[in-house]
Amino acid sequence: MKKIKYFTWAIALLALVSAAKAQDAPLSRRAPGVPLNVSVFSESISLPDFKGFFRNPNLGVRVGTEFYYRNRSNAQVFQTINVGFYQQKSLHNAWFVSSEVGYRKYIGNFYADATIGGGYLHLRSTRSTYEPTGPGEYTKASPVRHKFMPTLGLGAGYRFRNHSAIFTRYEVFGIMPIQQDVPVLPHKALHVGARLNLNK
Repeated sequence: MKKIKYFTWAIALLALVSAAKAQDAPLSRRAPGVPLNVSVFSESISLPDFKGFFRNPNLGVRVGTEFYYRNRSNAQVFQTINVGFYQQKSLHNAWFVSSEVGYRKYIGNFYADATIGGGYLHLRSTRSTYEPTGPGEYTKASPVRHKFMPTLGLGAGYRFRNHSAIFTRYEVFGIMPIQQDVPVLPHKALHVGARLNLNK
């Protein structure tokens, strides 16, 4: 948990440095070819709502990039590629690889975007689990599970002159399948991060 907190401060510092450099350059017409997206997030098992993000949060980190199908100064159609990690307290650790398709609309330097996608989720239980082998019989199950991760997200941010940006993002994702009578376990996440233009 301490490492994630330090990572949060590092993201804030990178965003401030990028913003300071951006003030000296006019806004270019084109966005960066391959930006770096970095965020920290609070995660919980829940139907979509805005409660519980800051009460004993489960923290995670995500790093990724995005590519553009449409790239204009006032709008973008893009695809992301992400890798990340979060820890569900007393339940499991999770690593994931995901990709999303999204649309982003700019109003001046402010923007809003929406995404839909999916990914692979690698779960490792932090406590013993068991599975039935017969009537009244159970055996210890593997701590590792492989799941599909559908995602929906809404974001908002501010773009600096060099196309670096700071943003927040609300995301709903699922773990599926869980079991026959529970096809999907819903989660929510609130991200805070920076999009860094590393091009010179």
